[in-house]
Amino acid sequence: MSGPYGVGQRLMERAAIVAFAALAAWNLGRLALATQAYFPAVALAATAAGWLACDLLSGLLHWTCDSLGSATTPFVGRALIRPFREHHADPEAMTHHDFVETHGASCLAALPLLVAASGLDPQGWPAAAGHALLVFTALGALATNQCHKWAHLPASATPRAVRWAQRCGLVLPREHHGRHHRPPFNTHYCMSNGWMNPLCDALLRRWR
Repeated sequence: MSGPYGVGQRLMERAAIVAFAALAAWNLGRLALATQAYFPAVALAATAAGWLACDLLSGLLHWTCDSLGSATTPFVGRALIRPFREHHADPEAMTHHDFVETHGASCLAALPLLVAASGLDPQGWPAAAGHALLVFTALGALATNQCHKWAHLPASATPRAVRWAQRCGLVLPREHHGRHHRPPFNTHYCMSNGWMNPLCDALLRRWR
């Protein structure tokens, strides 16, 4: 494999996916044991809260990678900044990425959340709520780039269930995300569902 996305980068992303899967499974198991009978309620609430948190975090990360550093920035340059910069040059390229290239960087970015969750004891409601929010936000991060990828697929190539979820705003709608790719390219950074774009844009307006 040649070019900026080389063998070393792919190996790191594979390692990030393996580490993400192991930590996510372990933390979900710990949470299930700690909450037991009310785990479904905890998981449902954390899924909703985590999806919103993930949308906001994805927007802030997107802005950071668009605005700061370069592809040569140590550690994060090739892993995180490069994909965002290349995406603006060729927005449709990501629709041809395989599982590793689509999700590897997302897993890498979400690992700190799972590491933080691993340091928490999810016993009791407050601790369980914090632990669950970290874990389900990380799981949302795994899904975010897939939602971003779907937003760039033509409707004819998008699964029917995904098109329904886009129409409902449950995942990033194609038309909504399209505003980010119009000049001056400085709004609508969020990539999970786009709900948090008004807040994200308001937070970032002063730094543009």
